[in-house]
Amino acid sequence: MENYKADYINPETFEKTEIKTKIPVSLIKKIHLDLTTLKGYIVTPTLINPDDKDSVVFGIMDMNDRTMKYKVTVSPNN
Repeated sequence: MENYKADYINPETFEKTEIKTKIPVSLIKKIHLDLTTLKGYIVTPTLINPDDKDSVVFGIMDMNDRTMKYKVTVSPNN
């Protein structure tokens, strides 16, 4: 089983690194697919917090006023 990973670009040095999580790719893809079916909302790209390298975050924005309304976080149960 492959775990989810994403690129991270340091905003100070612009150095690109790959962050690997402990969450399966299939789970992240399914959650993202399900979230994109919400009517009236836009789902942001997945984000990984570089300080907490195991959590994957989705932002959900309202299409009318373009503000962030919800945050969905997926993290392993350690």
